Amino acid sequence: MPNAAETSRYIIRAVDDGPALAAFIASLRADAAVRLVDTIGPKAQPHTAVVETDAATAERLEQTFRTSNQLMIEPDRPLSLFD
Repeated sequence: MPNAAETSRYIIRAVDDGPALAAFIASLRADAAVRLVDTIGPKAQPHTAVVETDAATAERLEQTFRTSNQLMIEPDRPLSLFD
């Protein structure tokens, strides 16, 4: 895994209710460049994952997701009521 100072958090969401996110989460054990921080949604089938990785790996994931059109990735940003 890259140095913690070089990593950021990203949100990965399923485009629909398919099993793509669950398969992605299961695949993370084999990818040392991505660390699962949390999941959001029902424990049996979360709809969103929060991961920590470097920008280059996030870009690689975005390209892969764009091809499959099943998952979306975006930087994790704080929510604000008055943006």
